[in-house]
Amino acid sequence: MRDSTGGRSVGGGGMTVRDRRVVRVLAILPSVLAAAVGAALVASWRTTLPDPVATHWSSHGADDFSGLTFVIVTLIAVGIIGAAIGVALSVRATDPAIIRTGIGIVAGVVISIVAVIVSTTACQRGVADAGTVPTPQWQIALSLAIGLMGGLGLAALVPSWTVTPPTADIGDCPRVAIGAEERIVWTRVVSSSLAASLILGGAVVILASLALVLRSWLVAAVLLLVVVSAIAMWGIRVTVDRAGVTVRGRLGRPRTQVAMSEIDHAEVVGVRALRDFGGFGHRIAVHGDLKGARGFVLRSGSALLVVRQDGRRDIVVVDDASTAAGVVNRLLDREEPVERRPTE
Repeated sequence: MRDSTGGRSVGGGGMTVRDRRVVRVLAILPSVLAAAVGAALVASWRTTLPDPVATHWSSHGADDFSGLTFVIVTLIAVGIIGAAIGVALSVRATDPAIIRTGIGIVAGVVISIVAVIVSTTACQRGVADAGTVPTPQWQIALSLAIGLMGGLGLAALVPSWTVTPPTADIGDCPRVAIGAEERIVWTRVVSSSLAASLILGGAVVILASLALVLRSWLVAAVLLLVVVSAIAMWGIRVTVDRAGVTVRGRLGRPRTQVAMSEIDHAEVVGVRALRDFGGFGHRIAVHGDLKGARGFVLRSGSALLVVRQDGRRDIVVVDDASTAAGVVNRLLDREEPVERRPTE
């Protein structure tokens, strides 16, 4: 059976052979290419580099050194590990959101590591003693930025396909009573759990201490980014009305909106943040009944699960999720009759 693009379906919803090939290339080639280019560059500088080269710096300058062969082997090893993870991702994953996130993270990390090694090695060219080279802060910052942009760019190249909806609901599908002439808006504010707050607070304290001890503007920049992200994600507002379901951070971003016309139905499910999503924040589930669901998980507990007509699932852990799901389902009942997947 062939789809409208001429690609033969291979399972995992609407994923085609062409989609699978593109995913394999994006998951494997960037790691291999980055490592190969990095290793070739460093090897070509052999006659202009000190022996050994500096591979780590502290507030007092270079404090760890290695032979050039070790640096080249490290680059190759990073590429192999990244490619191996990419192979596993391209073979096992079928959800486009999971694949897109995985490719972005793997490629971003590999490119960042390779760029850091290459750039910090490059600044030692023509130097007799690597111990005299100051901490290459702007080189590291630029390398991390290159990795971030590379990861985002490669993730954006992952094709989209329709995900086969679950054959059965995994939670309850409640409905609330709303009069024929009544209008309803449901809204709640969700704050981060104590566990998430402690983890985030610990990260801020560690980064602040490192920034003071190392006197590094790079660490200070990372600290600022973490603080801004923490403020944005410390609490979110969830709103359900005739327009759909909207989730918005305290600074207006991040923001997710699902129009009522896109929704098949809503469920209320239980979520264990660490086990189901691997942490707190804007997350995506990679296993279990919620696999492929993405959204805001600031704590464990009852959650609103919105199932779209194309099979995608959005989730948000929120107090009184049963009422939120009931409002969504009742508002859907009021819409013009459309063909929906049976919920029972």
